[in-house]
Amino acid sequence: MAQKINKSSLIFLLPILIILTTISKSTSLYPIYSCSNTTMFANNTQYQTNLNTLFTFLSSNSTTPTGFHQAVSTNGTATDEAVYGHFLCRGDQNATSCQDCVTTAVTIDLPRLHCPNRKEAIIWYDKCMVRYSNCSFFNSMDDSRAVVYWSDPGQVIRNETRFMELLKKMMNNEIAVRAALGGSQKKFSTGFVNVTAFQTIYGLGQCTPDLSPSDCNTCLETAVGSFIVGQSGGVMPPSCKVQYDIIPFFDLSLLPPPPPPSSPPSQPSQPPSSTEDFTHTRGHGSYTAKIAILITVPTVALTSLIVWLIYFLFRRRKTWRNAKTDSGSLHRVKNDESISLVSLQFDFHTIRVATNNFSDANKLGRGGFGTVYKGRLANGQEVAVKRLAKNSNQGDGEFKTEVLLVAKLQHRNLVRLLGFCIERKERILIYEFVANTSLDHFLFDVSKRSYLDWRSRYNIIVCIARGILYLHEESRLRIIHRDLKASNILLDDEMNPKVADFGTAKLFEADQSQGDTNRIVGTYAYMAPEYALYGLFSVKSDVYSFGVLVLEIITGRKNRGSPNGNEEDEEDLIYFVWRNWRKNTPLRIVDPTLSIRSKIEIIRCIHMGLLCVQENVEDRPTMSFVVLMLSSHSLTLPVPSSPAYITPTTNGRGTTRPRDSKEIYVGRSSVNEDSITDLYPR
Repeated sequence: MAQKINKSSLIFLLPILIILTTISKSTSLYPIYSCSNTTMFANNTQYQTNLNTLFTFLSSNSTTPTGFHQAVSTNGTATDEAVYGHFLCRGDQNATSCQDCVTTAVTIDLPRLHCPNRKEAIIWYDKCMVRYSNCSFFNSMDDSRAVVYWSDPGQVIRNETRFMELLKKMMNNEIAVRAALGGSQKKFSTGFVNVTAFQTIYGLGQCTPDLSPSDCNTCLETAVGSFIVGQSGGVMPPSCKVQYDIIPFFDLSLLPPPPPPSSPPSQPSQPPSSTEDFTHTRGHGSYTAKIAILITVPTVALTSLIVWLIYFLFRRRKTWRNAKTDSGSLHRVKNDESISLVSLQFDFHTIRVATNNFSDANKLGRGGFGTVYKGRLANGQEVAVKRLAKNSNQGDGEFKTEVLLVAKLQHRNLVRLLGFCIERKERILIYEFVANTSLDHFLFDVSKRSYLDWRSRYNIIVCIARGILYLHEESRLRIIHRDLKASNILLDDEMNPKVADFGTAKLFEADQSQGDTNRIVGTYAYMAPEYALYGLFSVKSDVYSFGVLVLEIITGRKNRGSPNGNEEDEEDLIYFVWRNWRKNTPLRIVDPTLSIRSKIEIIRCIHMGLLCVQENVEDRPTMSFVVLMLSSHSLTLPVPSSPAYITPTTNGRGTTRPRDSKEIYVGRSSVNEDSITDLYPR
């Protein structure tokens, strides 16, 4: 039988609970990286040799007491092959922690996983950052490519106006100033400010020590200006970093000492009778004051922590008591969640004006979940407005919660959700606008296909994989897209892909690894057979769709459709690829507009695509393994087994499919379902 904890026991447990709570909240930020796709180097070149040498320099100097080191690697003759680099560890990290962080960056993440063969790259962690380039960036401020992130999507910040005022005052007037004056050793500072009796803001600012004080201060103030209202988190440009949270996230011993007490006004009194008396009296007062501080400060701090913990536990209990767990979903909805939704909500009039009353001239596309329009907000920002179909049975509260969760997803290869509108029985989603429309407009158009050379297509494959990996494993939520296809891949100005349309998802229970549904959503040509036939879906469902997409990118053909649009004239794409793979003629499937100079890389991508569309769910790789396959050309790939076919048993010319394959005919349309996200808490 469980025993009740009495009040006296609780008092002794409180310090332990406080420590455990702090530790659980102090998880490291997963690596965020920025790599240029326009400046790349080939293997076995002088640049690669110099880069490897630079990485060795950085790793071997990662225990320096300053937590910062710059290095240049060159062969001494070709200046264009020189590589410049540095690392910066967070100011409160010890030598071991700094070394571990830098070593991970230069041995695994940069050269293998995230930025292989890039001439310039930068990667940020919670504990350090590493940067390199083929051009010198030393002693100069760079506030471009700033990364903005949230530390905890579930946090609720009350009285946002006062909160932001105190936060910016602390960051600009105290932390930025102290960091800028930190000298050449460490330009690093921390601080805190009390918002209420129950809420404290902890802040941190740091610059690379090679910046001048004025440049450091400018970099920090610019970053502070990018803070998101109502969300704790940080901003990380290449040359500095600012971060804040409502829980301690750094070594509190580094907080600046309190200002010395002001001297009391002089009192008209008799001078001391002797120097000895004067010295004794002064010393005794100082000692008494120190004792008072040593007793008072810990007592007040401990009392505040105890009160905060009780309030936190009470609020947590109340939150769970009010959580909805019906319809196979887990909704941890706080009663005051709407406070965080304020900045995301648009009124219907604003959206109607932005889209010129949803005019056909602004229409970008139409699908099973609604129509997408191009819009322009009053501040000039271009947006994509998705007007959802009006056949949803989802409640407003559930819809808002899922919007809030999806809006907090941050990845360079995901289209960002900017806000929503629920008004006049309308449900509208507002996304960032991506200029070059969708991948299918280029891939399946004979006149535009030539814009996509193999380098561009390979980059698209890699970036899509990273975006889906983020959804499956790296975000705070686990999301299954369920409608991954060429028309849901948008291309920006530089033809970099962004995965779009989270309109087909469903909230998972916390302990689920797969799910099932009676209503199939998505596009059948991309559906995994276990989902199309039985309604069973998992992360491997997305892997199957990704495999189909990879084969389309390589061949320039639609799945179950010919380039000229006559589906009766062409055999199923997956069968076409598999047949040529078995005949050892894989290059016959490659889009004829491509120049086949990277034969090994193309064949490897075909191999990977076939692994993703295997009939057995367990045989399909995870997205983390897919990214590894794309990053490491030395990795030996498994032998693919027979793929699954979601097609008729014969094609237009009467060719019968192999008997060892599973044949399913389920149609080709898209079907709507209620939820907008497919996720469950991590």
